[in-house]
Amino acid sequence: MVPVTAGLRVALLTNFVPPYRLPLLEAMRERVGALRVLISTPMERNRGWRPDWGDLDVVVQRGLSFTRQWRNGSFSEPLELHVPLDTIPRLRAFRPDVIVTGEMGARTTQAMLYGRATGTPVHIWATLTEHLELQRDAARQALRQWLLRRADGVIVNGASGASYIRRFAVPDERIAIVPQTTAIGRFLDVPLQRSDPDARRLLVVGRLTAGKGVERLLHALAAVGWACPQREIEMLVVGDGPERSSLQSVPLPANVHVGWTGHLEYDALPRCYARAGILAFPTLGDEWGMVVNEALAAGLPVLGSRYSQAVEELVRDGVNGWTFAADSHDELVSALERALATTPAQLAAMRAAARASIAQLTPDSIAERFIAAVGGGG
Repeated sequence: MVPVTAGLRVALLTNFVPPYRLPLLEAMRERVGALRVLISTPMERNRGWRPDWGDLDVVVQRGLSFTRQWRNGSFSEPLELHVPLDTIPRLRAFRPDVIVTGEMGARTTQAMLYGRATGTPVHIWATLTEHLELQRDAARQALRQWLLRRADGVIVNGASGASYIRRFAVPDERIAIVPQTTAIGRFLDVPLQRSDPDARRLLVVGRLTAGKGVERLLHALAAVGWACPQREIEMLVVGDGPERSSLQSVPLPANVHVGWTGHLEYDALPRCYARAGILAFPTLGDEWGMVVNEALAAGLPVLGSRYSQAVEELVRDGVNGWTFAADSHDELVSALERALATTPAQLAAMRAAARASIAQLTPDSIAERFIAAVGGGG
C-alpha cells in the first residue's frame, strides 16, 4: 500500500455524525489533506443528540428519508432509511482521491458508479455484525454482492463483520478490521475506586428500544431478586426511547431497585459511570456498542451480550466482564449471578483490567489504522 500523503483528499459518506464518532473523524482529518463528510441528515429524528460537527467539513445532501419497521428474528423496531439523490454531483465537485462509504444501499451504489467512471478507489465501511445481517432479504444480499466484489477495500469493526463479508467471496487482503472508538479521556478520568453500593450498582446506557434487550435484563433481575430476597440489587438506566413506559411496568421484587434518568446529554455520561460498578449491555444485536468502550475506560467491568461486536472484541469473561447470549434467559441469569457474586477484591482487579483493555484504543490510534486501510487507494 502506498504511504498516506498529506495531500490525500478523502470523501466519507454516512447517514449522520453522532457525538461519539466526531473525535475519530477529527483525528482522521488531521492525517489527510482534506476530509469532506457527506451526510443524509443533520440528525435522525429518533436520536436525542444535537448536531455537532465541530469544524469538520460537513455537507448535508439532498435526498429522501423515511421510516420503516425493521424486523429481526428476535425483535422489531423502527429504522430510519436515507436515500441521497446528489451523491455523484457532490463527489464530482469535491474530486476526492478516495471514497469511504457507509451502508450498502443507494449511497454506496452511487459512489461505486462514480468511482468506476473516474477511477477513484471506493472503500466500503461495513459497520455490521454477522448475527443481524444473515436475515437480510435476497434482493439486498444480491446488491451487497455486486458492491462488495467491486470495492477496493472493506472496513469492518471486528471478526464478526469480517466473517459476514467473507460470505461474498471477498478475499482477506481486501478486508481491514478497524475497531470503533471514541474520545475516552473523560471516562479515563473517572476514579477506579468504588465502595458499596456503587461497586455493584448496574448501569444501562442507551436508547430504550426492543433491540437493546433491557426487558430481558429486567426479567433476569427479577428472577435473581426473587431467588435471593436478602440481596439488595440496584440498577440505573440512562436513556429514553419508545420502550421506556413498558419497561418501567415490568414487575420487580422489593429488593430490586431501578432508577430512570431519561435522556442525558453526552457530556453528562462520565458522571453516570462514576455512580456505578458494572455496565449491563444485554443487546439482541449491535454492530458495535460504544457504551462498552466508555464503560471499560471508566473502569466498569461489562456484563455484556455476545451479540455486540464490542463485547466480542473487547470483553473477556472473568477478566474484565461476563458474557452471555442475550436471547438465552438462563445464560443471562447465570452471568448476572456471577457478576453480583464477585468479591470486592475481584471487582477491584476487574476494574483495573477493564481500563487496561481499552487504554490504547484512542481516536488517534484508530484513525491511523483507518487511513492506512484506505490511503493507498486499494
